[in-house]
Amino acid sequence: MFYGFAKPNAGGPFPAVVLLHTCGGIRPHVHQWSSRLVAAGYATLIVDSLTWRGAKECSIPHYFPASVDDVTGDAFAALGHLRGRSDVDPERIGVMGFSWGANATLRTSSARYRREAPGGGFAAAIAFYPMCVSPRSDWPAAAQERAYNLFDDAAAPTLVLIGDADDDTPNVAANCATRVGALRSAGRPVDIILYPGAGHVFDSRDSPNTRKSAADMLAFFNRHLGGRERAR
Repeated sequence: MFYGFAKPNAGGPFPAVVLLHTCGGIRPHVHQWSSRLVAAGYATLIVDSLTWRGAKECSIPHYFPASVDDVTGDAFAALGHLRGRSDVDPERIGVMGFSWGANATLRTSSARYRREAPGGGFAAAIAFYPMCVSPRSDWPAAAQERAYNLFDDAAAPTLVLIGDADDDTPNVAANCATRVGALRSAGRPVDIILYPGAGHVFDSRDSPNTRKSAADMLAFFNRHLGGRERAR
């Protein structure tokens, strides 16, 4: 389940971030995000939700070797593991997920889910290009359950990062923006940043949007977890 732990060379205990991969498994961009975080003063733990379940990838909306709740459970298992390490600050652990992993990331922010999580849950969460709500009413019930992930009881500081040209599912970016807006109006600690012209998994290659999202990611985690930048 735990694919790889990394941390800065000196100092500690460190704030830390759990990384949750896409349906395609652990691709190079996940390692790139880990490297960015380590360079900024964070420890990271990459979670593998596929291979230990005997799978290599999943496919929306038909085949999933694990449910979104299973991946959410993997994230909380990683949180428990990190809280037990002497080189990690147990009160400054966040989570960042991508696509399928981002759906689970949104669920970790739910107060209902956090009640069962180690230490009361993650201190902050970033979801790259998730499905916030179901995009189609004609999907079967099982697919609807997987697609609705940003709940009314969102309690942890949560940031959605998504391209406004994402076409992975119908109107996914607009649906997230509408949902986040409603939750913010209700006082929930949720925000969204839309990247112009960016599609799904836009961070898999270097681009102005990828670089901007890296800056947005670090600003958010520095504010809520405290990395090297906050310590200065």
